[in-house]
Amino acid sequence: MIIALLLACCLSAPTEVTIDSDAVTLGAIIRFPAGDTRAALYLGAAPQPGLGRSYLRQELIAKVRTSGLAVDDLQLPETVVVRRKSQGLDPAIVSQLVREAFTKQFPDADITILSVDNPDVDLATGPLEITASLPDKPDPSVPIFVKLDIRSAGYSRKIFVKTVAEIRKPQPILRSAIAANSEIHEEDIEWKVLPLRGHGEPIFSMDVLAGMLAKRGLAAGEMITGDLLYAPLLVHKGETVTVKASNGGISITAMMRARASAHLGETIIVEHLSGAGSTSARVIGPRLLEANRGTK
Repeated sequence: MIIALLLACCLSAPTEVTIDSDAVTLGAIIRFPAGDTRAALYLGAAPQPGLGRSYLRQELIAKVRTSGLAVDDLQLPETVVVRRKSQGLDPAIVSQLVREAFTKQFPDADITILSVDNPDVDLATGPLEITASLPDKPDPSVPIFVKLDIRSAGYSRKIFVKTVAEIRKPQPILRSAIAANSEIHEEDIEWKVLPLRGHGEPIFSMDVLAGMLAKRGLAAGEMITGDLLYAPLLVHKGETVTVKASNGGISITAMMRARASAHLGETIIVEHLSGAGSTSARVIGPRLLEANRGTK
């Protein structure tokens, strides 16, 4: 009878509790009666989802005493572990986000996702906003780690998902051999749908080939990538160049001097041969430029 009365008059706590909040209060550990102000005592920020934090009995008792509240009715174990509730990632959602990330970065490609390693992680509970993105220049010949940005109110985390995928796009293949330092024309190539590989900078348009020359001799059947080409200097510093200018349907040309060397499409400063004035102009061909509006 005496033991029963003692138990009835005391408030106890389990050795382990699970919470689903950003803060730990004494009321999360001890079930106080309604209106007991001790329940609101703040014990610190909650641990990260899936993790726990230990509180010693002396620590809890000291918290109550320093608040000027009663401790005589508290019967606590030596240690209480407070764990934070968590949730995992839905594999179906992860797979969908990964596919969308590939489609966004390669909108006109034929993409086959071969495998997605769903990460075993503990995340905050409640609604989550998740976005997926690929590296700027992924190498499909090796696994690609897709980044998941996970956010909710007061919570954010980044996770990388190991993904194996095949990305197939039309790429240029030489019909016949090309000599070193030669220009590649449209009739020299055919476009074939092939998997992207990590070596070389892939080429997806004839525009990329405009004005480019082969660094070395290229064999028939070889795939053309950016590392096999170079842009020749069409203008050299100090040489005399032709500069065209148009205004209101009137076109004029002038012989000027280049102040810098430049490739196709680059803009440089050119000056009059007398040195009396200068303007900026864009390279449109060998020693041929088009003047921009305005002079200085």
